[in-house]
Amino acid sequence: MARLAVFDIDGTLTDTNAVDDACFLRAVSETLGVDLARVDWSTAPHVTDTALLLWLAQQHGRLPLSDCTANLVIDRFIGLLEAERVGSVAQFRPVAGADQLFAAMASSGWSCALATGGWERSARMKLAAAGIDTGTLAFASSSDASTRVEIMQIAAIRAQGDGAAFTRIVSIGDAVWDVRAAAELQWPFIGVAAGSAVTRLRNNGATTFVADFSDLSAVLTALAMAEPPRMHSVAPVV
Repeated sequence: MARLAVFDIDGTLTDTNAVDDACFLRAVSETLGVDLARVDWSTAPHVTDTALLLWLAQQHGRLPLSDCTANLVIDRFIGLLEAERVGSVAQFRPVAGADQLFAAMASSGWSCALATGGWERSARMKLAAAGIDTGTLAFASSSDASTRVEIMQIAAIRAQGDGAAFTRIVSIGDAVWDVRAAAELQWPFIGVAAGSAVTRLRNNGATTFVADFSDLSAVLTALAMAEPPRMHSVAPVV
């Protein structure tokens, strides 16, 4: 039986949501010349770095957005993340158990892939800063596509390679948009959450949760039991 687990990165494998959001917004503000207080993506239809940058450029009259300008945003974003890492590596902690997870998953018969709404350069930098060795895992990011569903599909295709089709694909993430993408794909989903975050994901259809990856037995049980999110209808996915 060929089984695949597709992991989000920020907030799922790395405890980097706060530093990532702050550095992204600052990079966009500085490069596009927009007051930081006005850089708000809370109503954006797609929450991936590529889609957010285009949406923010449109909101602030900065279209057309050239490849050169987009690359300047990415370069500035990476620079800000690196400065934060040097100043406080604690902002790049792995989620508990994530740094040992993939070897254990392989030993348990699971293939793994990474699918992030971040750009590849920033995602790989954060993984390295958190001490998570992803080795040769299949990887897809916002550098490949602008929507989360597409990114997840690309990761699964890359993980399959020339091998047999997976009989089970489970998505693991921490955010509402991860739940919605899994619902659209009809992939079983595991929410990485605790406290009020569980309620938020459950309200969007998630049914299976782990707080982190410190208990491999609990993770494997969740992988076996997870179901697609229970949503009556699925909105366009980020």
